[in-house]
Amino acid sequence: MPSGQDSLVHVAVDAHNLARDDRGIGRYARSILVRALERPGFRWTFVVRNIWPRRAPISRALGGARVRVTSQIPHDTDVVWSPWNGTFLKTEKPSVATIHDAAPFAYPAADARTREIEQAPFRKTAQSARKILVQSAFTASEVERWLGVEPERIVVTPLGADAIFHAGAAGPLPEGVRDRPYILHVGSHDVRKNSATLAAAYSRAFPGGNVALAYTRPPPLLPNGALVVDAPDDRSLAALYRGAALVVVPSICEGFGLPLLEALACGAPVLASRAGALPAIGGEAVAWIDDPLDVDAWVGAMRGLIAGDAERARLAALGPSRAALFSWESCTTQTLDVLREVAG
Repeated sequence: MPSGQDSLVHVAVDAHNLARDDRGIGRYARSILVRALERPGFRWTFVVRNIWPRRAPISRALGGARVRVTSQIPHDTDVVWSPWNGTFLKTEKPSVATIHDAAPFAYPAADARTREIEQAPFRKTAQSARKILVQSAFTASEVERWLGVEPERIVVTPLGADAIFHAGAAGPLPEGVRDRPYILHVGSHDVRKNSATLAAAYSRAFPGGNVALAYTRPPPLLPNGALVVDAPDDRSLAALYRGAALVVVPSICEGFGLPLLEALACGAPVLASRAGALPAIGGEAVAWIDDPLDVDAWVGAMRGLIAGDAERARLAALGPSRAALFSWESCTTQTLDVLREVAG
């Protein structure tokens, strides 16, 4: 039973990357915790790896919340939660871990040492976690397949889009995408993101650069007519979604697909690969490419949608209601239910 003050469930959170991670995983952890701190029945300790733990970075990451930060898991902890794609803290306490995808197994590193470093937190989770949180049925099947975890230990907790991602006027846009239509790609460029196929298709579809390809992160190679746009905060990113003629998600594997959901919430027309968890998130509100590696299919679809105002408008109109099926409030409730169950 909970051992903390007033019978509150005492959760120790692995917070080693909470203030720095600017990927979807960091957004996930912060979005859950900001809401969880406002819910009754829990108290929280944030565990960092510094010998002299600093409270200010964690507080800022969580919107100025008053937080307790330590370098050790407290002895009266009821449950430990690691939100970072596997288990990194050593503990005998009951634990919950989030696995966002099984990419280190589906796409293993060629170097044996790198492969072991990337896979070890997942194996540790499979061995030690009482419950494993995933964001989609697809990732649940991957965790069963690659880690041999029994289905009853896996809980699907779909993500949400923050309120700032909503339909409306784009607002101010960065230089380079103010005076021409643009196709937007949001996120990183590891092998799963299929950036090479997108770049090849864009170069063939719009060789004159009359339509821009805007990346939020620098790709390995920048095609002619493409550019990198600055999105330093969520307000800027939401404006980019709203202003885009088309948002593309060419991934060959996704455990959820947060940029797809955010684009839908902003009323942006989306073209995406029918791969991983993406179809379950986008449904009928997205135009789909059946083979993510088919350059010709991407060329034809991008040209057709850029020229097809009516189809883009139809997709844009479907997006917000589709995105409304997912919420951070629901994800937070499910997460807290699991933490309470494992603590009890």
